Amino acid sequence: MAATTSLDQGHRGRHPAAAAEPEHPGAQSGHLNGLAWCTLPTEESAVPQARAFTETHLAAWRIDGEMSDATRLAVSEFVTNSVCHSGSADVTLRLIRCGSQVRVEVIDGGVWRESDPSGPGDDIAEGGRGLALVSVLAQRFGVHRTSFGTCVWALLR
Repeated sequence: MAATTSLDQGHRGRHPAAAAEPEHPGAQSGHLNGLAWCTLPTEESAVPQARAFTETHLAAWRIDGEMSDATRLAVSEFVTNSVCHSGSADVTLRLIRCGSQVRVEVIDGGVWRESDPSGPGDDIAEGGRGLALVSVLAQRFGVHRTSFGTCVWALLR
């Protein structure tokens, strides 16, 4: 599925994501100074592809150490949630360099559902902690519902 750009006539029900040359089969990506994006099919392979994309751009921006680790974690958690829970055909990752900060945005065509606080409180569960980890590492963090779906974002310091 090809991404629809904001320059296309209408958005045809998909989120606006600028398209460029594909790096992976079924993927589209691009970059400008301080902005990088890719759109991937919501498959398990999207998570390692998004991490590799993130690592490439963080290295190009000379961002390393704790900032790099936190950014990669946010990308992994957000894309994993999209793949597992959105029901969307594709997921778009945007990395925005804001001076010494990085904003991570993951956009999909799904609908955000609040987690169930009355769910099982298993201390050894393998899942369910990702957003809590990101909220600790991020300066700001949020979820924005759009007419195209959901955008989860974090501003990392």
